[in-house]
Amino acid sequence: MKTAVGIICEYDPFHRGHARQFALIRERFPDSRIVCLISGCFTQRGMPALFAPAARVEAALKAGAAMVLELPCAFAVRDAENFALGGVSILSRLSFVTHLSFGTETPDLTPLQQAAALLETPNEAFRKALQSALAAGKPFAAAQADGVAAALDMPDSKILLSQPNNILAICYLRALIRLQSKLIPLPVRREGDFHSASLSAQTYPSASAVRKAYLAGRIPDAEAACGYPLQGLTAHRPDALDSVLLDAVRSMTPEALSQLPDCSEGLENRLKKSAADAVSRAELLEKMKTKRYTRTRLNRLLTHALLGMRSALLSGNPLPPYVRLLGFRKEYEQDLALLRDAQIPVIAKASDGDKASPLFQLDERAYDLWALGAKLPAGLMYRQQIVIV
Repeated sequence: MKTAVGIICEYDPFHRGHARQFALIRERFPDSRIVCLISGCFTQRGMPALFAPAARVEAALKAGAAMVLELPCAFAVRDAENFALGGVSILSRLSFVTHLSFGTETPDLTPLQQAAALLETPNEAFRKALQSALAAGKPFAAAQADGVAAALDMPDSKILLSQPNNILAICYLRALIRLQSKLIPLPVRREGDFHSASLSAQTYPSASAVRKAYLAGRIPDAEAACGYPLQGLTAHRPDALDSVLLDAVRSMTPEALSQLPDCSEGLENRLKKSAADAVSRAELLEKMKTKRYTRTRLNRLLTHALLGMRSALLSGNPLPPYVRLLGFRKEYEQDLALLRDAQIPVIAKASDGDKASPLFQLDERAYDLWALGAKLPAGLMYRQQIVIV
């Protein structure tokens, strides 16, 4: 296999925009294999996935992916930098993957690479601007954009770092630098408005818009945006675990809360106090929000509490120690032999995982919590079969 293009993804759900990325990859590399590394039951935005991993895997395979593997939960529910680092680490260690494809808002890769190089090796101008912005109370992402603007003679650099696909693209490029990865970046310009809640006005809708339509009961609209049936799929509503979340937070001491990833500067006290009064995740987020902390960061913090994630666990495991195979297309079954030469253990069956591993236990808990919210029995990770299409 000469060309294999890796995509780090969530596909919650897989839609026309994702299919367009597949088509553009095939247009450039007609004989390439597409290898998807997908989040499991919880996503980078800090929420449970709307649809089960198996359903999202099947959609990707039917669209043409050769195989789909799973990004461990400890890296799936993280900030963009660690989400990207975990994903790039796995794809790099698969050995046979040659390219990394990702979405961007800008058509030019050069400014993204310049920003990535600066963030990996900050200069004095960057550090001064960053500290000044943080001292002024700006969120870290905005302060980082100020630093890049001060350090690089680049028009619209602040805009560059305010667009969601560009931000993640820069994190992928940083990971390539940090890991000295040989993966070749293959950007795909994102079409459509990432923030729009409309489906009819966009050729390529956002996953957020599709989820909103589905949850509002506009299933035909959501299906049209995806290009395949959604009716009948088991779904997990965003508020399904609210009571479990509130119980978890209320039962933790401020000291225990301070051990959650990214819970610092007294945020644990604000979280504890807010949870005592809130009756839903949405209300808890509303009580906690400040200019300094983005809603997405707070959402991830709540999911860390729900899952029982701790900073010590993550700092002790800076890179994923394994990856799970979730599905493949029959026509590419011979490519599975390449997984034997991977520089990372590939788990084909959940029962073969290291049950003593805290990271593997976290994956199990994530699946069981998702099943609880979807009104399914426990043991979902073990009952889920490899998807073959």
